[in-house]
Amino acid sequence: MTENINSVIDNIAVTSRVRLARNINGYVFPVKKGAKRLEEIIKPVNNELSKIGKFKLYLMSGNQTEALALKEKHLISADLIKSAAGAAVISEDESVSVMINEEDHIRQQCVLKGYNLEKAYKTLNKIDDLLSKKMSFAFDDKLGYLTSCPTNLGTGMRASVMLFLPAVTLNKSINAIINAVNKIGITVRGVYGEGSNAEGYMYQVSNQVSLGLTEYDIIKNVETTVFQICEAEQSARKKMLESNALEIKDIVFRAYGILTNCVKISSAEFMKLISNIKLGAALSIIKVSNVYKISELIVKVQPANITLAAGRALSAEERDIYRADCAAKLLDEIVDKNSLK
Repeated sequence: MTENINSVIDNIAVTSRVRLARNINGYVFPVKKGAKRLEEIIKPVNNELSKIGKFKLYLMSGNQTEALALKEKHLISADLIKSAAGAAVISEDESVSVMINEEDHIRQQCVLKGYNLEKAYKTLNKIDDLLSKKMSFAFDDKLGYLTSCPTNLGTGMRASVMLFLPAVTLNKSINAIINAVNKIGITVRGVYGEGSNAEGYMYQVSNQVSLGLTEYDIIKNVETTVFQICEAEQSARKKMLESNALEIKDIVFRAYGILTNCVKISSAEFMKLISNIKLGAALSIIKVSNVYKISELIVKVQPANITLAAGRALSAEERDIYRADCAAKLLDEIVDKNSLK
């Protein structure tokens, strides 16, 4: 990593995630029609994890609003919610979540703030070792870990970094970047993974395959690509400031003005405006004390999380009022007012 990238990586890398897919001998894949006995997997996974820390078990057959809130937090997938035998075991700080009976029997993931792939892998590797001592994972000497989807064969590992890329999105070079990295086994997806849109200029950069590669290879390949994309984003941001500084400042200040004064705001308008605030912070147009608080806010004001916070079903207008209030309060807390002059 170049010194230049070191200086801007925190403004670009939002989170780092490592995921391991595992299946258990003697059980058919969860995606197979009519698969039975899958509920038997839940208890031993929960028991083992409870030995190493505070974890909470969530059953997908339970509170659907709670399940949707977990999806909004990127702790579980939409496919898990649909699984009749689905469950998730999640750590108290929500950095580790283990999905049970999604596409595979077990999908472990660790998500950390900023760029931290190696630490995420080390954390998950300890959990994987723990579970492997109690369970017989499906493994082939040539193919590695056996998974429901062929792209996960081998290590069964997916390493990804969530990047905030407003400049290369606005200058329309993002498509060229996506096409280029696809040729070297890296994929770029939207904020909720495969098939999702890049809301708020957010993109997931991850490996496409894991067969024939070591965990170290995968992390290094993703790392190299992430740094190259960061360099492109940094360069694009510099050019934006040189050519459109006044226009960008106007966009950022208008976003701040609306978010701190509106009475209600839709999810779509909120995402557009809060992304402009993040852009302003990344370009040092405004000073924000903690940019990660903005990411937390984005999750907090999603529909299911708002409903959970309220403790009752809300109308769309009530959710919009709650969202506006949360945005105004947070921005008042984290934005340096002197930078708005």
